[in-house]
Amino acid sequence: MNSKEKIIWKKCNNCGLLQHSSHLRCLKCKHETFKRITASGSAKLLTYTILRAPPAEFRDKLQYALGVLEFENGVKALGQITPHDHLNVGMMMKPVYKKICNNLDGKEVYGYAFEQII
Repeated sequence: MNSKEKIIWKKCNNCGLLQHSSHLRCLKCKHETFKRITASGSAKLLTYTILRAPPAEFRDKLQYALGVLEFENGVKALGQITPHDHLNVGMMMKPVYKKICNNLDGKEVYGYAFEQII
């Protein structure tokens, strides 16, 4: 994984809650010190759904998949899955940093999506 493909989480030093790195305080106990956790390696697809009525930001996509994936170190993530055909629960995937959509102002939005490991 290159540096843009690393998903960073924070683990609360007080209660151990894993949460997204953008939060300044623990969502559970409000503690303010954390250990950085990198979601490492491949991720197993736990569940997914196909969205056929996407929000306005995804107007260029008739449908797309969202999935919940679990990394080797136990970190779970929600993300788009591309391509979304031939998905099976349990398949192994990798995170890819890429354009996700255009916002309502037409600006490109980048984030994490997941692709099958072949």
